[in-house]
Amino acid sequence: MSTRREFLITAGTGLAVGFLYPRISGAKGAHKGAAPLRIRKNVVTAAAQSDLDSLRKGVAEMKKLIQTRPNDPRGWVLQAFIHGDCTQFTFCQHGNWYFPPWHRSFIYYFEQLIQCFSDNKGFALPYWDWSRTHSVPRSFYGSGNPLDDDISISGRCQGAPSPGRGVSETTQLTQADLDTYVGPGVINSIQQNPDYTTYGGGNPGRGQLEGTPHNFIHRWVGGVAGGGRKVSNMVQTFSPLDPIFWLHHCNIDRLYSNWLARPNHNPPPESQWRDKSFNDFYDCNGNRAGAEFTCARTLDSRVMGYVYDQTLALPAALAVRAKAAVSPKVVGSVATSRAAVKAGVLSFVTEAAPPEQTRRFMNAAAGGAASYVVRLRIDGVKTPKRQSTGVHVFLGPDVTAKTPITAPGYVGSFTFFDGEGEGGGGGGHQHGASSFLLNATKAVQELYGDTSLPEGALSVSIVTRALAAGVDAFATVEDIHPDRIQLDVVNLGA
Repeated sequence: MSTRREFLITAGTGLAVGFLYPRISGAKGAHKGAAPLRIRKNVVTAAAQSDLDSLRKGVAEMKKLIQTRPNDPRGWVLQAFIHGDCTQFTFCQHGNWYFPPWHRSFIYYFEQLIQCFSDNKGFALPYWDWSRTHSVPRSFYGSGNPLDDDISISGRCQGAPSPGRGVSETTQLTQADLDTYVGPGVINSIQQNPDYTTYGGGNPGRGQLEGTPHNFIHRWVGGVAGGGRKVSNMVQTFSPLDPIFWLHHCNIDRLYSNWLARPNHNPPPESQWRDKSFNDFYDCNGNRAGAEFTCARTLDSRVMGYVYDQTLALPAALAVRAKAAVSPKVVGSVATSRAAVKAGVLSFVTEAAPPEQTRRFMNAAAGGAASYVVRLRIDGVKTPKRQSTGVHVFLGPDVTAKTPITAPGYVGSFTFFDGEGEGGGGGGHQHGASSFLLNATKAVQELYGDTSLPEGALSVSIVTRALAAGVDAFATVEDIHPDRIQLDVVNLGA
């Protein structure tokens, strides 16, 4: 059960990241009121306790199938293997623009299985809002508790971790963790980004929703080598073995719903994205499922019969969505592969000044023109052996290894989630890990909003630091050394 302390931490604090559901009239397969919408609730609130009880019951039944019906795809281990098996990620979509919709379907079908195994057809998966509840909820710990991370598959996967999370029930996110990766300020900034490519992912490339809060929570919960902390299931390719995985991704889905609801926040208009579906899941009868839910169809979560418990009442004028998405257009670019390392800083400097057209549009972005964003693309990032590493990106000159993230020109931070450990995914297929995408518009505005771009070359600097308190070893910039940096000015057509 949630503690009163957990309830007080989150009660009444949902205003900064709220939800407004888009009005998608006539959507094929839209919820027609045949059954009440399921409401996904914050796990540490009193309102979520009934769903938490059903989750506990359903997870216990799915874990029983490990022994009683080991080949049943609804069982706990085989559900985790949809995401990743002993050696590699399998069906999960990471490092590309399918990251939000694939995981939306993944947790939807998990929700359906819990409904079946708990005999509660109204069950709605709760979410863990780590921005405001700064530890894994205590209801996910305890001997004999199905919601604890109590499964090890070391007999099946060489090098798989022993039972138990990398954090205890008393471990708290630090203020530095919140300020850099998962706090309300970071999340609000990410949610305000109108560019889907740098938000949800590119084709290919990891967007900030994945690279920043998503990856960080996987690594933080999963533990880091050294500092007296163990490595657990949440940093493996088979991370859904830890029940908190599902609530973590429910919160990611909550943010995706919020992003979609915002004015002029448009998903990709390309049919390659809109018509894509994933038949990777299983229904209550153990049959393959998922093909009916294309990325475009699931833009409104009501099609899947659920909404979230918090809404933000925007003024009517702001609640009007664009009538049709306009394909974003790159109107200027500058790239560089020339880099040098000095005193722990990896700096990329363009071979020449940006072309005049690029300067003109980048100055427009710096001046606050609403239609323009600056994408920063980092290609060829190497996944280091020491993945408990924070990578911090700055635009402009005079960056040092100690430059704070509060400095003008700070673009953003990301970390890694590519499986870890012998046989645990670290040496397997690391899809999409080589490219990260960041929205650099704010950094451009801070540096050049009251002047203009410099006449000469532009520089982008990267530094690495320990991911979290207690990490005693992390990767150097040489370990992750990207191949190329590109800055694109994009007209979103808003």
